[in-house]
Amino acid sequence: MTELKGIAGAPGLVMYQAVVYQKSTGENVTVSLNEARQICLKKVDKLYDKTLKELGQQQADIFSAYKMLLEDEMLFMPVQEAINAGADPVQAVLDTTSQMSSIIGSKGGEYMRQRAEDIKYIGQMVIAAMRGEQSEFEFPDGEEAFILAAEELTPVDTMQFDPKKLGGLMTELGGATSHTVLLAKSLGIPAVVGLKNLTGSLKSGDRVILNGYTGEVIVNPDQQALEYNSKRLEEEKQLQAEFERLKDSETKTRDGIRINLYGNIGKPLDLKAAENMRFDGIGLFRTEFLYSAESEAPSVDQQLSAYQKVIDQIAPNTVTIRTLDAGGDKELPYLNMPKEENPFLGNRGIRLCLRNKELFTQQLKAILRAAANHEIKLMLPMVTSVQEIEKTRDLLNEIKQDLKSQNVPCCEHVKLGVMIETPASAIMAEHLAKHCDFFSIGTNDLTQYIMSADRGNAQVQEEYNPSHPAVIRMLAHVIQTGEKAGIEVSVCGDLAADLKFTKLLLGMGLKSFSVPLPMLGRMKYKIGSIDSADAKRLAETIVSMEDERKISQILEEVD
Repeated sequence: MTELKGIAGAPGLVMYQAVVYQKSTGENVTVSLNEARQICLKKVDKLYDKTLKELGQQQADIFSAYKMLLEDEMLFMPVQEAINAGADPVQAVLDTTSQMSSIIGSKGGEYMRQRAEDIKYIGQMVIAAMRGEQSEFEFPDGEEAFILAAEELTPVDTMQFDPKKLGGLMTELGGATSHTVLLAKSLGIPAVVGLKNLTGSLKSGDRVILNGYTGEVIVNPDQQALEYNSKRLEEEKQLQAEFERLKDSETKTRDGIRINLYGNIGKPLDLKAAENMRFDGIGLFRTEFLYSAESEAPSVDQQLSAYQKVIDQIAPNTVTIRTLDAGGDKELPYLNMPKEENPFLGNRGIRLCLRNKELFTQQLKAILRAAANHEIKLMLPMVTSVQEIEKTRDLLNEIKQDLKSQNVPCCEHVKLGVMIETPASAIMAEHLAKHCDFFSIGTNDLTQYIMSADRGNAQVQEEYNPSHPAVIRMLAHVIQTGEKAGIEVSVCGDLAADLKFTKLLLGMGLKSFSVPLPMLGRMKYKIGSIDSADAKRLAETIVSMEDERKISQILEEVD
């Protein structure tokens, strides 16, 4: 028996036979650079169509990004020039893509790091095509699913398999925010990444227990491990059945307290993931997809179509649309944004929108028109002052009057709220609450700003800790402030979907959660298992604690 510990990627507990996925390439280049690019483009196009059909636009856009890179002559022109000058073709691809990857990665931020990884992977993909890559893989006999094991799995690798046969994924490389983990979550496939010496610890045919909740993997479990995990595996099966049973029910605590359960989406097609699940609306509709995929800002009509699809589909429930959250690690080339020394502390979120009034006006106009027959919630990102709220409200009123003067139908009932994700907004929550209709806590940015630790920087991952007393107390303060002011408070960051924190957040008084759509079933079940009085006692204990290690320990042990 071999026990391995990695990073929890996608939730779930399974036991299946392992299949080791390997690639082999010839030593010699048999295909030219341009031919290799065409081979890769055909593969990427095919996988784009497959992913769009099965998972939706957000996931399919991974392959759109790959296609753009493969078609980028500026990327491959230096490669071809080096080859023409007599350089080894493989080395020419490696040198150019490595250099470009380093330049992009050095700009900082999770988004730029992911783009750097994309460039590096495209280089590997082209080299494999030039050498005539072959995948060494044999499906196990029978109908049982299997756990795919590899040194590294790319989205291209992952989407080539039938998801009904993929019982789990595990890799040596990769992190919790990688594209492959994103796909695994969307497919509902348990995944563990960052398993050191994985491929040296098992072979195809080995029996594996994979725990996507904890990041633990057991290869060829002994009798004791089998007995210990058999009950947990049975509970996991029952859990899946329970999700199905609860899909049409309201979200309530064990003692009957009604909780609002919202979903997070990035594109209209994301709604496909919750077709048969009852929930209370969209708590976070990210709008960046409309801006990042084009070479110019989207028109009012383009935005109108996207917003209307979501609003109409969710009605009579409400959609919370977050205004453009560009800046930081989300660049918009057509805005000619100057390079900033620290973009996360620069011109981003509501600051950027108010400084680009025409761009902001176009978005607000599209939203107001799309919600003409509905109530809408409008959420402002990166707010630090009342003035930002008031300027937005004034602009909204100005646009409304303009639309009415042209006899264009528009939304009459706009609830204006803010994301609490800066220390300034959290500290001034009582003051902000007088000027807005709701709060939504963005725990990712709030944690990184409180802890002064970039959540995408591996060197400070220990410091990026939502269990730190400072973060815990700030969350409690904002929730209690909102309750006192009589406005709704939700949590829409990663913490909302982290089941370790559910009881604590309920105990703090939180009545609204907004989570990725694939997590709706698990959240509904988790909330239903919690007694509100028990949760309150837990919160009282933890909020008064000073030791983050003890807080983490308690949260790990919470039922």
